[in-house]
Amino acid sequence: MPPFQSAIKKLEFDRILHRISQLASSDPGRERAHQLFPKGSPDDVVAELQKVTDAKELLIQEGGVPLDGVKNITPQLKKTSIANAVLSAEELLNICSTLQASRLMKTYLGKKRPERTSLQDLQNSLLVDKVIEYNISQAIDEHARVRDSASKQLRTIRREIVDVSSQLRDRLAAILKRVSEMEFLQEEIVTTRDGRMVIPVKTEFKRNVPGFIHSTSASGATTFIEPAETLELNNRLRELHIEEQREIDRILRELTEQVREIGPPLQVALGALSDLDVIFARAKYSVELIGCAPVVVNDVRLQLVDARHPGLLMRHRRDEVVPLNVSLGGNVRSLVITGPNAGGKSVALKTIGLLALCVQAGIHISASDASEFCIFDDIFVDIGDDQSIEHDLSTYSSHLVNLRDIVQNASGKSLVLMDEIGAGTDPEEGGALAISILTELGQRGSITVSTTHLGMLKAFVHQAEGMMNGSMEFDQQHLRPTYRFVAGIPGSSYAIELAERMGLPSQTVHRAKSYLGAEKVNLEELLLDLARRSQKYDQQLSALAKERSQTTALLQEYQKKMDEVRKETKEIQREAMRKAEDIVARAQVTVEKVVKEIKEQRATSISIKQAKAAIQQTREQLQTEQEQMAPRSDAALQVGDFVLMPGSTEVGEISEIKGNHATVLWRHGILRVRVSTLQKTDKKKAETDRRSVFDLPLQAQSEIDLRGMTGDEAVQKVEHFIDDAYVSGLRKVSIIHGKGTGTLRKRIAELLQQYRYVRSFRLGEWNEGGSGVTVVELHDK
Repeated sequence: MPPFQSAIKKLEFDRILHRISQLASSDPGRERAHQLFPKGSPDDVVAELQKVTDAKELLIQEGGVPLDGVKNITPQLKKTSIANAVLSAEELLNICSTLQASRLMKTYLGKKRPERTSLQDLQNSLLVDKVIEYNISQAIDEHARVRDSASKQLRTIRREIVDVSSQLRDRLAAILKRVSEMEFLQEEIVTTRDGRMVIPVKTEFKRNVPGFIHSTSASGATTFIEPAETLELNNRLRELHIEEQREIDRILRELTEQVREIGPPLQVALGALSDLDVIFARAKYSVELIGCAPVVVNDVRLQLVDARHPGLLMRHRRDEVVPLNVSLGGNVRSLVITGPNAGGKSVALKTIGLLALCVQAGIHISASDASEFCIFDDIFVDIGDDQSIEHDLSTYSSHLVNLRDIVQNASGKSLVLMDEIGAGTDPEEGGALAISILTELGQRGSITVSTTHLGMLKAFVHQAEGMMNGSMEFDQQHLRPTYRFVAGIPGSSYAIELAERMGLPSQTVHRAKSYLGAEKVNLEELLLDLARRSQKYDQQLSALAKERSQTTALLQEYQKKMDEVRKETKEIQREAMRKAEDIVARAQVTVEKVVKEIKEQRATSISIKQAKAAIQQTREQLQTEQEQMAPRSDAALQVGDFVLMPGSTEVGEISEIKGNHATVLWRHGILRVRVSTLQKTDKKKAETDRRSVFDLPLQAQSEIDLRGMTGDEAVQKVEHFIDDAYVSGLRKVSIIHGKGTGTLRKRIAELLQQYRYVRSFRLGEWNEGGSGVTVVELHDK
């Protein structure tokens, strides 16, 4: 049997090909998809995988691929090689569609950068012939009918056909009317026989209507007669149809000659389009299963990282399929997997084999890109039951036939997969045969993966060089499989535990255990204890990994906050420095002005007194600004604290704090202000005159600009703006939101409709900013 044939059948590789063919865009592409086959050259495999990778990248960037128009035109191209052969309109339309697809695909591939990619050779093979494509599309419509515009002669003929047909129908209508009045007609219709227009006459009156009899109905009750009066017109119409067909034949012959000239390059382009179609179908398949290209290695080894069986991914969500992680090669080339029935042993076996087939066929696999595959010369599989009554093969005999083929043909570059090796016969004899086969394959260097329930095989593998035990994890608490592979530890079959779980009488279960013998029981208990500890350590490792991930996230967040604090601190320092420089500059100007005045007035007592007063005033202003620049802590303010307002030297006492506002007792009254505008001070407060209560916002404005803000930011700004404007006594304010899409204007309008301080609002007039501004009128306080 040719290499890989048995593995393709037993591992259901054809299901993968079927899915890829469904993703192809054309019939030639679907045909090529079913022809995908494992390659034996590492360079060829790498090249094919790279093509799919490049196609996938292009597919994600550019979207759909223009391959729908590709038709199987090989028969048409062969037809053009025959002398005097003429393609039909439908055949020419298929060629035009393929030419168009070739042109569009060449442009599509040209979007890939850098220009030199794995798809470059295929792109160079595509044919672009706009002249022939145009000629065919102008001559033949989408229904494969030759257009009137295909030639002047054809247009003239068809116009005359319309005119003659119209005259003929008019003449026949008159005849019908006349004959109908005589009650000679079977039906008042005009029909055709042999391409000529006739009228249906009752057979008994056929001799009463002059003309030519063409045929009769099946019942013989109706005779179809071509009236003698329409003979000439019918003849002319017939001649015109013959001329029309002759002109159509001439047009199709000319187009066929044009196609014949580009036959060879068009055949090459068709092959390239078919290859591209199956490449992009594989790319779509890769996107579908979140696949990737593994690393192809030269030495004989195999490493699967987070691998999933593609068949399971077709039926289940990705998070429902447990990934497989296994590594073979180097010093360990043989793996024996043990564990309970329905625990996932056979699925693991099939996953390894099927993914190896996919890789060598140039198909991305559902695994991490850290996975590694060597190129096998063949894959041998002994899975399932090949028993045959016809060929006198029992289950065990069919396994022996497969094992014989494996031993005879497997090499050091082969992958061997054996399910339930040594089963189906006496356990001791079957185990001995399994050990012998594994030893033989190990000496050859084959990569071997087997499953078994035989205890003696587990013990042998544990001590054998180049072999490794593995197991499918089993949840002992709930007695159900987890389908997770554990390397290095043999697993128990859990046959008795499952029997007890399924309800077998306890005395039967205990009696079964007693028959096992002390050594067997101890071994099983040891395996169970190893499995329990492994699960416990895995849970601890998982918890530690989660905690580490959370700690890392917190550290990153802390670092981000620290960076923001440093940035804000630098901004504050720069602003403080700028203000300090401004203070110094103003002080310098004041001093220079005072000195100049003293010199000009020759230092009279009055001028000196005025100069001192000016300097004192400047000193007080500088002190006030320095206090404003000093950092303040709003959170530290409490009832009884003495505070200053920005720009004022008057001291007040906080009597009440509610939310973001505080009530402050000043010398001339009581004010309610925002807490954020107050500065704590140690100065003694002056006497407080508690005469009135009113709101005093900081720097109330009559206009606010919201352009560039999000809807939520704008709403928050407008709320503060309206509050400040209202308590300041403003009656009319403007909100600038810009024109744009109108979204921000709509959000502001919704806010203003329900705001209690708003009396009315409208869009601005032409001199107020138009629809980019909303003018708001506020209630009186």
